[in-house]
Amino acid sequence: MPTCPRCDGTDCRQSPWRSEDERRTHPGELAWRCMSCVHRFYSPAPKGVLRNNPLFAAIGGSTFLVVVAVVVILWVWKS
Repeated sequence: MPTCPRCDGTDCRQSPWRSEDERRTHPGELAWRCMSCVHRFYSPAPKGVLRNNPLFAAIGGSTFLVVVAVVVILWVWKS
């Protein structure tokens, strides 16, 4: 969570983009609004390995399907 550059407040929320042009002029950043002083500012987007990574999504999804398949097979085999 970023801090406000005007008041150093930590109660900041992500603000929606005003237009597509605004989004294009700030690549790799997010718009934020300070809830204390109502100042709107831009801060770099958080970088994370798991965030928006299709490889991790595919691995997680396939692991879930394997677990479901094993549970169903064991349930049917037990009956």
